[in-house]
Amino acid sequence: MIEMLPVRGLPEVVQGDDLGTLIAEATELRDGDVVVVAQKIVSKAEGAVVRLPPGTDVAATRRRLAGEQSLRTVVDAPWALVVQTRHGLVCANAGIDASNTPEGTLVLLPDDPDASARRLRSRLRERTGADVAVVVSDTFGRPWRTGQTDVAIGVAGLPPIRDERGGVDRQGRRLEVTEVAVADEVSAAADLVRRKADGVPVVVVRGLAFEIDDAASSSALIRDAALDLFPRGRGMLGPALVEAADRGPAWSQPVTRSDLDRAVAAVDTWSGLPRGLRLAHLEGPAPTTIRVLGAGLRRRGVVAGVLTAVLVDLGYRARVRTTWRHVQVEAGR
Repeated sequence: MIEMLPVRGLPEVVQGDDLGTLIAEATELRDGDVVVVAQKIVSKAEGAVVRLPPGTDVAATRRRLAGEQSLRTVVDAPWALVVQTRHGLVCANAGIDASNTPEGTLVLLPDDPDASARRLRSRLRERTGADVAVVVSDTFGRPWRTGQTDVAIGVAGLPPIRDERGGVDRQGRRLEVTEVAVADEVSAAADLVRRKADGVPVVVVRGLAFEIDDAASSSALIRDAALDLFPRGRGMLGPALVEAADRGPAWSQPVTRSDLDRAVAAVDTWSGLPRGLRLAHLEGPAPTTIRVLGAGLRRRGVVAGVLTAVLVDLGYRARVRTTWRHVQVEAGR
């Protein structure tokens, strides 16, 4: 049986606090327990807190800090800023939070959540003798679903993924894609026994069957960019077009034939290419080159722009090249 045991009575955490000692003194730990710790107290203990001068516009400052803490913007809408942090996480406002923290402060994510989890696991072993796993959790929104849930942003000792690929289901069919996000599921389950206003930042999960993994890392939960079907959100096609054009001349892979056909079909549907314009694909190594042929330089340029946007949306780098003779699109990866 799996138990969720909230750890009550922890004090308000401030910079320099020994989290391992505070947790060890507040609860009894056993070998195989998973200690789920809210990111916020980890950040506070590590000093990842920004103190704002009186009168500061908190929302504007959080937005600025989110930009500084991010690798790229995924969605920039009036009501939401979603970025990819330098940790690889895709989340609102780079995880910067103004709740459950003193007035005039903002809490950032830990510098390295996996390292934070490893240090805490080691400290808990020192203080209790128990070989436990540690998960640093944070609350994330979800695409296509209303509501938030907790996910793992730092892991130590717990395999973050249970890979069931290659196994068989009850009907004997081979499992091709099943990878269970154990660390995320543990984080979400732990959140069932606490509320944000309860002051319970630590939950012990007891009875979970797993083998200790000293090399565990939350990076296993971050999807490889090449497999990400949703790299951009609302309002980000324009910046993506600029980025695609400015990345430099190196190309290693051409556009696949299936993607090229999809892009051409999309442009054909939009522009009515049979009415005087046509696209010519030039065979050769990367980048793939597609020339827009026909009368009217301006219209050829518009069609090339639409083709570029479609190819960028399909995950390619693409740019328009114009000479006195040709309007063409170069694309690839």
